[in-house]
Amino acid sequence: MGARTTTAPTPTGAEQNQARNGLEGAAHRFAPLWPLILGLAFGRAGLIVASYGSYTSTDEGIFTDGAMLVALVVLALFLVFIVLSKRTISKHVTNVIMRTCVALEAFVLMALAVFDLFGIGDEIERFALSSLCTLVSSGAIYYWLRRARGTSTTTAAVFVFAALIISEVEIYLCTLLPVFAGNFVAAALVLLQYPCIIWARRQRQPHDIVSPTQANDYFGFSKTMLQSKQFLTATALGIGCLSIVIGLLRGYPDGTSIAFTPATRIAYAALTIGVSVALIVLVLKWRERVMTVGIFVIMELLACFALIAYAGFPDMLDIGAVFTTTLNALMVGFTWYVIIAFMSYGWRDPYYYAIAGWLVWLGCRAVARIALLAAHELFSNDMLMSAAMGTMVVLSTQVVFVQFLNITRRNAEEQEEQSARRQSMLKIMGLDEHESLADMRQASMKHNAEEMGKQFLLSDREIEVMALYALGYTQKRVAEELFITQGTAHAHIKRIYAKTGLHSRQEILDYLEQYAS
Repeated sequence: MGARTTTAPTPTGAEQNQARNGLEGAAHRFAPLWPLILGLAFGRAGLIVASYGSYTSTDEGIFTDGAMLVALVVLALFLVFIVLSKRTISKHVTNVIMRTCVALEAFVLMALAVFDLFGIGDEIERFALSSLCTLVSSGAIYYWLRRARGTSTTTAAVFVFAALIISEVEIYLCTLLPVFAGNFVAAALVLLQYPCIIWARRQRQPHDIVSPTQANDYFGFSKTMLQSKQFLTATALGIGCLSIVIGLLRGYPDGTSIAFTPATRIAYAALTIGVSVALIVLVLKWRERVMTVGIFVIMELLACFALIAYAGFPDMLDIGAVFTTTLNALMVGFTWYVIIAFMSYGWRDPYYYAIAGWLVWLGCRAVARIALLAAHELFSNDMLMSAAMGTMVVLSTQVVFVQFLNITRRNAEEQEEQSARRQSMLKIMGLDEHESLADMRQASMKHNAEEMGKQFLLSDREIEVMALYALGYTQKRVAEELFITQGTAHAHIKRIYAKTGLHSRQEILDYLEQYAS
């Protein structure tokens, strides 16, 4: 048996059918995520409607980031308790916290609706309610992120960005209603998190969904580098610097919120949804570095576009605010994603990573936003502010990309060491290098097929067929090699697809080479 050729074989009729059914297959595979997606979307949307004014402007000023700072103080105290006590929050306590958070989030929304409907409530009361909503909605969001721990790159990305898309749709629809009605609707949807909790318990667990994890993304990094202070520091600096830029952009240039027009409000929603859909598609196609280099490039480009738009259209700041608010939304999804990765492979309680992520991302954003409000009263220098934001974007880029380059270099050095050891072993054994490498690949593929067969309960014959099929054999050649008919080989391949949930030869090959070994 020879090694798989570099030329891709001509797709058979079965393979073409599987390709056409790829989207349907992905929808079926990730169907257990629906209760988590909806729960996370409803939890976030309630926060945005209550404390961010449904994004009719970039934010609500002190009612947004001031309230966030108050909530972060409480969360920081809880983080200190977790660290000092070295406790892991039990499942029962987690469920009690979640149920309480949902009830309080709905209460705040209904209270704000009553305030608006009857024209009551002063700014202090509204600020207190906004702070409470920020705190409890954060707790609800943590619950849904916690349920997704242990998943793969693909599953986590689909989960967070699908939830982001649905929440953006809900938030936009609330902007079309009177403020009190939008609050009532958001409160009703927040309460739907209760049935979502029950629904999620009856579904297959997210970590049981068969989907790949790339070695060169945050899930891959977290497996081996989560104890590295350099890795954690670089991640925090990259997110923190960009968060400061977001905080400054949201109140450009004098610290006040930037109001959207109907056109720019829908443009923001459309851009956010479009980019999120693109990220999901790229991840499903297994494009490498989408959730590392790719998403950082997108976010930094959005920051640059916002700066250019602010400078180019000083009398229409809402144009720049479209890019700013999209950048903010993508940072939300990205932070969720990184938190799930750290929860999955960290040794501390999941709340530790969730709160730490909040402190870095939302803490830096809130401090920058409030500092801009205070500083602009003392002096005003738009050019200096733009230069500072540009510097932060460059610093974020440099820190993140240098981190990725160091990881790539470290992996390359490890591969070189492994190759050198293999060459030495071949010389000691007196084997021919090219023949032995081909034999080693064939043996490795057979071993991986056996391991994958155990995972998906494949028969011995199906394991043999899958190993040959992944090596590039056509159905005809598989039949000849195993002395079976071509129809029998075709039937075995169809059963392999059905049992594994994979949909093409390339998916089988990638799974075998990267995840079954």
